[in-house]
Amino acid sequence: MRIFRFDNSIAVPRKWLTRHQIKRYKSNNLGILHEPEEEGHFLKSLDSLTESGAYVNIGAAWGYYSLLSKKTRPEIDVFAVEAHPKMCSRIMEGSMINGVTGISVFNSAVVGRGGLNDGPMKIKFGYGASVVSANSPDDADSMAVKLVDIARLLESVPNSDLLVSMDVQGSEAGICEDLAADPSIGERISSIIVGTHGGDIHEMCREYLVEAGFSITLDEPAPKEQPDGIILASRK
Repeated sequence: MRIFRFDNSIAVPRKWLTRHQIKRYKSNNLGILHEPEEEGHFLKSLDSLTESGAYVNIGAAWGYYSLLSKKTRPEIDVFAVEAHPKMCSRIMEGSMINGVTGISVFNSAVVGRGGLNDGPMKIKFGYGASVVSANSPDDADSMAVKLVDIARLLESVPNSDLLVSMDVQGSEAGICEDLAADPSIGERISSIIVGTHGGDIHEMCREYLVEAGFSITLDEPAPKEQPDGIILASRK
């Protein structure tokens, strides 16, 4: 098996990555990292978690951040939430390759509460997976998916101190809106990192997080070294 190694020692089967991804990882100026501008902020937030804290990785894909968190803080609980069953299997395989244990995997797509009423949904596969109506075209490249909102998801996480990150290909605005509508949902979240997909979504997420009682500590809609926007918000 050909292995690709990131500068932080995370190892992944090379066949899991596209040529475009590998080229991007090798061409940035901050090292061979998955999201070089975000990773430093992620590690600082991870370091601030208490020993009894947990990291909730929403839209985990093959588990880069879940693996990184367990290698960095093996004593904390890690919950990887991913809609794609194949990616869920890869999280477990990646755990064995990287010598980590204890990642809990949830096979669900997280959406805003309003999205739960949209009827049957499916996950559409591509460079990034996204949740779309079951009536959308391209059935050959999609499958039905279980939906959950962030309130129900966090009910399954018992820890009192949480770091949450999300990369959900456009559903992030609905999730942040839920946190704003009922700030008690996120009262255990000490830090949240949101990958944003588009300027309008970025602006909405920032405003919703402020309404939810967070302080924005990083606001970067167009990072130079990675494709998605970044918002980092912490409790005041």
